[in-house]
Amino acid sequence: MDPLNRNFLLADDDADDASLFCEALTGIVPGTECHTVENGLELIALLSQHKTAKPDIIFLDINMPIMDGWECLRKLKDNDSYNTIPTIMYSTSSAKKDIDMAYRLGAVLFVTKPEDFNELSTILKIMAFNSQESFSNRLKGFKSVKVN
Repeated sequence: MDPLNRNFLLADDDADDASLFCEALTGIVPGTECHTVENGLELIALLSQHKTAKPDIIFLDINMPIMDGWECLRKLKDNDSYNTIPTIMYSTSSAKKDIDMAYRLGAVLFVTKPEDFNELSTILKIMAFNSQESFSNRLKGFKSVKVN
């Protein structure tokens, strides 16, 4: 899969985490777009207003103000325009209840935010260069990735 001109969208209210995410992504895959919003409501508004190209992958933090990741995931999966976009929960949580909820609501992957920048870069590189089916299998060995 050609990662050039791919579009990643992250909803995360932690500016430092969002900055590291985009730095890791654009550092390993030049030409990839990394868009960030601070909450689920901003993500839904961005998509519905067509201010960016339809994302190839959406990442949602769980705990955000205004609209959290769970409510945003529900809205994405209930919308025919967005329900096929691979959506990944991206959180500091590693609780089984959160992982189970993510898959029950339609997330394709659950990633606990890696503490190591190199691990984050490697995870994003695998996602950028592979289809959803392939990256899920390739990420099974990573401590921070919980594959259903």
